[in-house]
Amino acid sequence: MNAKIKIKTTQTEYKGKSIFEHAADELMIQETFDPWDGGDVIETSLYGDISIKGYTYSLKYEESAEGLDGTYTELKFDINRPKEVSLVRTGALESFMYFEEGKRHVCVYNTGIMPFEICIYAKAVDNKLLTDGYIEITYLIEIKGACAQKTVLKMEVEKL
Repeated sequence: MNAKIKIKTTQTEYKGKSIFEHAADELMIQETFDPWDGGDVIETSLYGDISIKGYTYSLKYEESAEGLDGTYTELKFDINRPKEVSLVRTGALESFMYFEEGKRHVCVYNTGIMPFEICIYAKAVDNKLLTDGYIEITYLIEIKGACAQKTVLKMEVEKL
């Protein structure tokens, strides 16, 4: 383990709105809540590994949250395209999420019982992992038919 990682996730439900029902840019304009005011906040600290091979930055760690035992997460990006980040979970829980600032992507989340599609709209990708040791991703996530949820994911990474 060559890195200490602090993760803070804030999730706020976007009441009554759906990415499928409204254009993502319209959702952003109509936003009326502060994601840091209320909502569910999860904070954790753990250890992981940083590697840079060629132009690919990778941060790997084992999940520590309850119910995620045996799940490993890898966050990676091309150092020439820091606003395009993928997050891949493998093991007990498997998922793939792709964050590209200002874009919407359909991704896959596998619960172990069955996989399903999720839609992710990345409002902002502030990736300073190479320079300042942090990344902050603000995104909307939705499963068709459910209310959209706004998430702010912040990771601070300290090399050991």
